[in-house]
Amino acid sequence: MRITAIVNSKGGTTKTTTAVNLATAAALSGKRVLIIDLDDQGSATQWLGYSSDNEGLMKALLTGTSLDALAVPTPVDGLELVPASALLADTSRLQAEPGNNTLLRNVLRKTAPRDWVFIDSPGDLGLTTVMALSAATDVLVPMPAGGMELDELPKVMELIGKVRERLNEDLELAGVLLTKYRMYGRNASVLSRDVADQLQRDFPDSVLTTVIRDDNRHGEAPAWRKPIALFDPEGRGDLDYRAALEELEAQRRMVHV
Repeated sequence: MRITAIVNSKGGTTKTTTAVNLATAAALSGKRVLIIDLDDQGSATQWLGYSSDNEGLMKALLTGTSLDALAVPTPVDGLELVPASALLADTSRLQAEPGNNTLLRNVLRKTAPRDWVFIDSPGDLGLTTVMALSAATDVLVPMPAGGMELDELPKVMELIGKVRERLNEDLELAGVLLTKYRMYGRNASVLSRDVADQLQRDFPDSVLTTVIRDDNRHGEAPAWRKPIALFDPEGRGDLDYRAALEELEAQRRMVHV
C-alpha cells in the first residue's frame, strides 16, 4: 500500500489542494484510494462535503483501532475520506501517549489495504506531521512559486531527514511539486521562473518536472464541494494534477525496478 504524506511547514501552501486533487486523479484512474485529513482545520474534509466536528480520528489514534469504520464515501468513485477531527488541535492528548510518533502508522497497519493513501498534514512541522511522515512510504512537498515559501523548504527537508533516520528508514522523497505557477500565454512569469530555477539549483534531484499552473478555478472548486476534476474536467488544473500523478507513478516504478 503506497502512503503519500503531503507536507509543508506552513498553511496556504496548497497542501490540501494537492492532496484532494491527486487523490481524485488516482481514484479516477481506477485505484482504490483513501485520503486522511490529519489537519484539525479540516479543509479537505469540508471540501469533500463533511464536517470535522467529531472525535473519530482522534479516538482511533488514541485507541489504536482501524480507520475502516471512519472512512466515508466522496463524490469521486473509488475515493474514501477519513474526516479530520477538530480534537487534533489539542496535541497534548497525543503527546501523552507512549510511542506517539507512530500512532498513525499503527492504525494504518490495522486498516484494510487500499492502492494509495494520501495524508493531508497540518500546516506546521509538529507532532501530527511527524506522525504522517512516520506512517508514509513517501512524502510530497507542494511548493507555491513564491519567494517566501521557498525559504521554508530547508526546514521541511531537515525534518524529513530526521524522520527517515530515527523513525522510518524506508521513507522516500517523492519530490517537490511546484504549484501556483503563473503563466502568461505560453510564458512563465519572472517570479515563477526564478523560483523554479532556484529549486533546481538547491534540490536538483528532487523537483518534479510537472508544475501546477496558477488557475482561479482551484479557488472556486472547494466552494462547490468538488475536486477540480469534477468541477472543471479537462481544465488546466485537472490536466496538471493528472500529469503530476503520472510522474509520481512512473518515478515509483523506476525506484522499485
